[in-house]
Amino acid sequence: MEADKVIKAAKELLAPQFIIFNLCFVYIGMIFSFSVSAYSFALITVAFLSARSSGVIMNRLVGRNADLNNPKKAKSMVSLGIPKKYVALLFVIAASIFLASTYLLNRLSLILAPLVLLFFVIDPVSKLYTSKRHYVLGIIESFDVMGGYIGATGAFPPYPALYVLMLGIIFIGVGLDTMISLVHTDFDRKYGLKTFSSVKGTGTALRYSLYSHIVASALMVIFAALSGSVVIMAGAASAAAVLLYQHARLSMGSDIAIVRRVVGYNTAASAILLVSVAAAYLA
Repeated sequence: MEADKVIKAAKELLAPQFIIFNLCFVYIGMIFSFSVSAYSFALITVAFLSARSSGVIMNRLVGRNADLNNPKKAKSMVSLGIPKKYVALLFVIAASIFLASTYLLNRLSLILAPLVLLFFVIDPVSKLYTSKRHYVLGIIESFDVMGGYIGATGAFPPYPALYVLMLGIIFIGVGLDTMISLVHTDFDRKYGLKTFSSVKGTGTALRYSLYSHIVASALMVIFAALSGSVVIMAGAASAAAVLLYQHARLSMGSDIAIVRRVVGYNTAASAILLVSVAAAYLA
């Protein structure tokens, strides 16, 4: 039984679609460094996985009381009955692996690592006070591309295109998180948790999500234009089409449960963008 709990908790930390979604942006940053070694590739991947695990665990710690009463989180490590002290220990382990990985990468990665961990605390806490917490998560998502570049080079990127992409990722994250939060609207409203849907209603939340993805799509196209690659431009246009297509499905009256699958659209968009960047690099 205990082993089963551990396996289910590990599945929560290693949700494949979310990992692929984020890793695509990490690897885009790495490719733009033009100096990726097998060593840095492995360490950056470990750093990302441990950082993401730290963020998920911190969410479970801060939102523990609410999660225990949320039937839609019945499979979370909290609802599985894992004691709080062990969840906290998991956070310490994951954060330690993250810090060790950045130490082995380079000085700048290590200096910035505590800032990432700080945002992992700010994110779940902000949900208690403001519906704009979706932007905090978007900012965290945007760290992916910067982390990939800095992890490989130990310096900030000189390319304006990557900073535009970072801004685009913020809005992708806002749109995605807003739609995912729709399935918890009633619960969040009951327990005073702030999201666009619980504060402003599902209709307004869906519009915010659409507007966010329109802005993200425009920024991806600008990113591609600044990169000067026709291949990346084609990838950015395709990724934008995927992002917006999910909203067309929703607007045609699909059941709201479709928001549980929107992560697939967003993962596809990030994967398309990564493939185009990799193809441009190899060319």
